[in-house]
Amino acid sequence: MKRLRRIFATVALAACLMVFGASNSAFALTGFADTMDTAAVMYRAGGGPSYDITIPLDSPTDHDWYVVDNSGGSDTFWYYVILTPPPGINLQFQWVRTDAYNNIIETGFNNFNGPGQEEGRGASAFAGEKTYFRVMPVGYNDYDPSVPYRFQFVRTD
Repeated sequence: MKRLRRIFATVALAACLMVFGASNSAFALTGFADTMDTAAVMYRAGGGPSYDITIPLDSPTDHDWYVVDNSGGSDTFWYYVILTPPPGINLQFQWVRTDAYNNIIETGFNNFNGPGQEEGRGASAFAGEKTYFRVMPVGYNDYDPSVPYRFQFVRTD
């Protein structure tokens, strides 16, 4: 009977991890989109008009990468991204725009507002290009693995 309970508990735990691990939830995901090569796709040519994720940073060195991928697109369009940090936490984002050959053609940072305040950027997604966004803490204490930030992409045309 004890063995059956352990098996049941293990199966239940595995099911919970599969359900909650696959969602855009408030649980810290170590290893989630930690590099440009593993960036979470916010938009890919022919994709949907919006993307919205709520997830925490799990350490002061955790940086989450996202990409607006118009490399397969033939049209240019307008969009904006909004980063909403948790109250009292100061987050910033960097953008890195690349051309059709993956050469970096533009980079910059958004950190105009203070702790808990939104940061945003409106831009064009040019045909054949990608724009990467890196969400990161401003200071050593600007993270909380139990409190998520929100990052949104909205196509405006």
